[in-house]
Amino acid sequence: MKKSRFGYVVLLLGAMLVACSNDQTSDVKFKVGVIADRTGFMSGHGQSTEMGAKLAADTLNRNGGILGTQIELIVLDGQSNPAVTANRARELLQQHKVSLLLGTGTSAATLAAIGPATESKIPFIYSLDGEIKTCAPGSDGKRLNPYVFASGFSERMAVGPLLNFLVSKVDKPTFETSIYFVGGDYVYPRTTNRYAINVAKSLGMRVVGEEYSDTATADYSPVIRKIQEAKPDILIMTNPGASGVTFMRQAKQFALDQQMLISGFATFDQEAIDAMGDLSDGVYVINRYSNQLVNAKNNDFVSAFRSQYSDEDLLPGPTAAAGAYGALITAAEAAKYSHDVSAAGVLSGLSGLDVDLPQGKISVSRSNHMFNQKLYIMEIANKSYKIVETTDQLQHPDFDGCSVR
Repeated sequence: MKKSRFGYVVLLLGAMLVACSNDQTSDVKFKVGVIADRTGFMSGHGQSTEMGAKLAADTLNRNGGILGTQIELIVLDGQSNPAVTANRARELLQQHKVSLLLGTGTSAATLAAIGPATESKIPFIYSLDGEIKTCAPGSDGKRLNPYVFASGFSERMAVGPLLNFLVSKVDKPTFETSIYFVGGDYVYPRTTNRYAINVAKSLGMRVVGEEYSDTATADYSPVIRKIQEAKPDILIMTNPGASGVTFMRQAKQFALDQQMLISGFATFDQEAIDAMGDLSDGVYVINRYSNQLVNAKNNDFVSAFRSQYSDEDLLPGPTAAAGAYGALITAAEAAKYSHDVSAAGVLSGLSGLDVDLPQGKISVSRSNHMFNQKLYIMEIANKSYKIVETTDQLQHPDFDGCSVR
């Protein structure tokens, strides 16, 4: 009898310990830090980045999290400022102890976040498009940074297909086709346009101008007059965020859209074209995603986005909402693949991973950590993207053009 009672007590204590252990396990969260610009000229992009990341986290959590571990999202404002972004990255990594870092709104801000992420040995997936930033600091673009991944596309992937398409829309021989470049005065527009100018010249096009302006510029009329004087057939804009909206509003007053074909990079994201209204109608862009894509993943994504943000008059855009969503979903798949819900598990599982996302299938390059992906050439109409051409699966060559020093 004493033996039986003793055994019962042991079993009871064991059950209590297991219960306590389970309670403690349920409190463990996979912390994800997101730098989203809630203020500054990239605030529209930041709002959508936060929405996309939150939708991914909520969707994963409703379905059991990552291998039973719930996700805790911590979002901080980078204020569209690289110095602030660096401090926010350190805060997320050192104080909040996040196991994954996502976001940023500009190339300069991304570069500012790379140092803290690398020092902390935490995976950082930046969802921006633009020049590659996954090479190791101090390697002159020759070595991989094991902690940095890029879910967006680079200018090496996008410029050629877009310029070839635009030339086909101009009723002139290529050698008679003229092109003008404008952009914001910081890293991304200059590096993208520099490469695009070289491609344009290699195609035989005539480059008739190049102009850069501060992102806080309020009056673009001097720039617009220069463009009109040059009389290009094609205008390429690389003016992200509010600066692009301001430019297009003033360009309309000069009827610039009636005088030339307008296109660009990172200027006509969903948040921007919503603000532009019909000013962006007829503009051609190249990007990784359209909310009009027909596939099961995108159907679910658009439906969930509209349900979760029913009060918002905004569709998910390519770079911010869909980009942040895809980055977190991919990180979750990496942790599942490695059976390890930690920073190390994400790092272990990402390289070489294939994932079906709303944009289509992507593959994380083992050699440079860029997402190999299809791109879509699209015409903007009624604040939406109509797909007119689809590329093959594209990949960035090695570390060509890496901006990390």
